[in-house]
Amino acid sequence: MTRGFPMSDFEAEDLRKRSLSSDNTLEGMIDAQLSRRGFLVGAGAVAATAAATSMVTFGVPTEAQAATGFTAVAETTADTVTVPPGYSFQTLLPWGDSLFEGDAAWGTGAGEVNAGNMTADEQERRIGFNHDMLALFANPFGAPASANGQSHSAYIAVFNHEYTTGSDMFPGYSATTARRNTVDVELAAHGITVAGIRLEGDTWVHDKGMRVGDTPDGALVARRITGTTRFLVDGPAKDDPRLSGPVAGTLNNCAGGFTPWGTYLSAEENFNQYFANASSLPAGTTKDNYRILGMTNGASQRRWEKYHSRFDLAKMPNEGFKFGWIVEVDPFDPTRRPVKHTAIGRFKHECATVVVQYPEGQTKGKVVLYSGDDERFDYVYKFVTDGTFDSANPRAKGHFSLLSSGTLYAAKLNADGTGEWLPLTHANLESKAAGAFADQADICLRTREAGDVVGATPMDRPEDVEAPHTPGTFAGTGKVFVVCTNNSNRGGSANRPTGTVRSGAADAANPRTNNRTGHIVQITENGNDHTSTTFTWQFYLLAGDPKAASGAVGDVKGTFFGDRFGSPDNITFDNRGLLWIATDGTPNSYPCNDQVLCTEVAGNGKVRVKRFLVGPYGCEICGPLFSPDNTTFFCNIQHPGEDGQPSSFPNGQKRPTMVAVRRTDGGIIGN
Repeated sequence: MTRGFPMSDFEAEDLRKRSLSSDNTLEGMIDAQLSRRGFLVGAGAVAATAAATSMVTFGVPTEAQAATGFTAVAETTADTVTVPPGYSFQTLLPWGDSLFEGDAAWGTGAGEVNAGNMTADEQERRIGFNHDMLALFANPFGAPASANGQSHSAYIAVFNHEYTTGSDMFPGYSATTARRNTVDVELAAHGITVAGIRLEGDTWVHDKGMRVGDTPDGALVARRITGTTRFLVDGPAKDDPRLSGPVAGTLNNCAGGFTPWGTYLSAEENFNQYFANASSLPAGTTKDNYRILGMTNGASQRRWEKYHSRFDLAKMPNEGFKFGWIVEVDPFDPTRRPVKHTAIGRFKHECATVVVQYPEGQTKGKVVLYSGDDERFDYVYKFVTDGTFDSANPRAKGHFSLLSSGTLYAAKLNADGTGEWLPLTHANLESKAAGAFADQADICLRTREAGDVVGATPMDRPEDVEAPHTPGTFAGTGKVFVVCTNNSNRGGSANRPTGTVRSGAADAANPRTNNRTGHIVQITENGNDHTSTTFTWQFYLLAGDPKAASGAVGDVKGTFFGDRFGSPDNITFDNRGLLWIATDGTPNSYPCNDQVLCTEVAGNGKVRVKRFLVGPYGCEICGPLFSPDNTTFFCNIQHPGEDGQPSSFPNGQKRPTMVAVRRTDGGIIGN
């Protein structure tokens, strides 16, 4: 989800300081991979037979067992949410709605609050802007199925807010003339929202009075974490001088995850866009790191440095190191301060997907977290904890420090279909580039550079990384899916708008030049063990148009059958094991708004794709998620009508919002 304010999908980034091995970018890797996997001729497309075999092993049914039962939605640019016949949708928890009983309603009537009269204090009590990743936590924690047939009677909904766009929030907005109050409202609209929801009949409702444990004496569920909230910092870099002083706020939260001990994980992504005057810094590792991450040399586009000196690197040169982390929030304990975990590394995180690797017959296992660095030619990571999770006592105190200690790895995908998880430890980095990193804290703060040194594989914007797991226990299956959204620079002479010495050639894992529609890679951990340091990989699909002519100019041929699409962004699995894709950028390739598609491995061994939902004009689809009983599909509609595009969604107003989709008969989605 690499849109930003108001940047392109691919921020400019000067990486001339990065020195990479050419082993990952040899043209010969393409031929090796095509030959090994039996790719279709044209566009580097792979036959999906091998994918089908391994997909079925982790639970994706065959065509005969679970063909999707809905009628595919046609391509559309309508300014609404379009769903199949027999389905309906509702909007829920839009930007600006109050979280607390007794607060003024959102609107333009007397005493109501709207974008024209909003204050920062008001925004801190209201739902933030540009919803992204959603997680639902049964309330009380671990609640059993209720008698009415729904999985749970109450949920704590936690969702983050990627960024604000002043021009879509405030009448007559201009970044260069924005008032202090406008800037402070935007800071308050960032971060994370925690809210209670219930299913009443066939309708989801916002329960402003919900309490933790769903009992009268529990703490109030509703809360906001914003761009000014104070955070704790843990892990190897917690005492590093670059993180000294207050760590205030979380910015540009994009996707995330959740843990079996009941916490929400949020991924800080394009934090570079908030900072100004990087060129004023003296030569050295800080300036080099900021260049690698795309910090602005002059004034930032937002101009927040005008009112908040922490965004001016000339005044506070270390402030940029306080962002780019995985954030953990406990929705069941409002007194527990949110934490930024340095052990997981600092880069443009897109997700934080957790599984547990249990030894056979045991209830304690290591926690494994996967994350992608959402930039063209950056890396896929995983983190393996030192400690173990005990499923018999999920809320144990020790679980809340599991993510503070472990081993961080970057992925190398070889041309022969094998792969390695390369440890980003100080010992390993010293063996390859002595003196390049002072200690493990330095590696955690400069993680991209560490990935460069070990020779990780530069991918085509690795956004979501999901690993299907057993509900409740989080036991992994050994399968991991890496979603590469697109890369318009693949095959060019320079990787990024500002250029780099790295080759941009296509390779085995990224076989398309000018890859504007993206692809999904499937990893199988060795022995189906998520703590393994080796794996095999293959393509799940290459996005595009399966009906396009091979090699057609201006198009790409998809390696599936069914409905065309581009730019897969986030994925989720339903309780039947089917993989669902939400997109961010389909309109750049086809005359259709961004969408959600269901995929399954059909009886002919190829992946079938069916369009399930299309969002309103100018939006991005975020946070796809099913209720545990599969009777509701949730997603977030981010930035409808962004940058002045003509949208009035929902209900005549342009407001980011959550959407809940149900069958009109209350049945299983997609069945």
